[in-house]
Amino acid sequence: MHKHIPSHQRKSVLIRFTIILGLSIVTANVVVISLVSYFPSQFYSITVVSLNVTACIASVFGVITVYRYGIHGIHGQSLLFLTLGIIGWFLADLTLAYGHFVYLFEEEQTFVVSFADVYWIIGYVFLSLHLFSVLRLVHRTQIHAVTIIVVITICGLSITYNLLFSSEFLAAAEEILIGETRTGFIDLALSVLYVVLDLIFIIPSVIILTASRKDYFEFIPWILFSLSLLTNAIADEGFMHNFVQGQTSGMWTWDLFYMTDYIILAGAFYWYNRFQSSMKVTP
Repeated sequence: MHKHIPSHQRKSVLIRFTIILGLSIVTANVVVISLVSYFPSQFYSITVVSLNVTACIASVFGVITVYRYGIHGIHGQSLLFLTLGIIGWFLADLTLAYGHFVYLFEEEQTFVVSFADVYWIIGYVFLSLHLFSVLRLVHRTQIHAVTIIVVITICGLSITYNLLFSSEFLAAAEEILIGETRTGFIDLALSVLYVVLDLIFIIPSVIILTASRKDYFEFIPWILFSLSLLTNAIADEGFMHNFVQGQTSGMWTWDLFYMTDYIILAGAFYWYNRFQSSMKVTP
């Protein structure tokens, strides 16, 4: 049931939740960094396991939320799309773990197209549907036209710079054309594709985050959902730059962002189940 929290208590509840969520993120990252420091040769094994654990937790919370709320209406559909997207990414991480521990694949040794990419792209599709569903829940009067124009302009310039004017990207593309690198064109194209797909996340995510709302307390899960996807976009951006520069040994640091993304999602689902599981939101 939707738990009613008196308005004078909402601030303290939000503060406690923020502290707990922040401590969870910091603790998880410190544990992973510490393990990598003690076992540097096993950094990929450590990050793969960490990603799968956090992805599994977020997926389970999502399934519970969909089960409790249902899939009726735009609100229910948005939760379903979100959960399916997370599960898609979880399957991608699970595929990487299977390849690493069973077939002894190493991320720093090769970057090849795999089933993981299929699952990631499927996840992008469902998560994009989720974001645009949430936009339908935000009244038009809550979205400022200036915000939309500014966000689209900034994102467009950022993507254009990364794809056309980034010296690292151009150098990597040139090496592929003259055959001086092991990196394949499809590998580079996929890395760029993920950054482009993030544009689909960034625009609606920022619009949702900046949209005016009467009751921020009830909007917390949607803020967290959008924030998590922005975190993922940042990680993809950094991952692509490391990839085109050939700095594969440092890619694991971006896995910390992906792990943080899953933790924020789990926190958003927890908030929703704790305070809003029976709330029926209509556009």
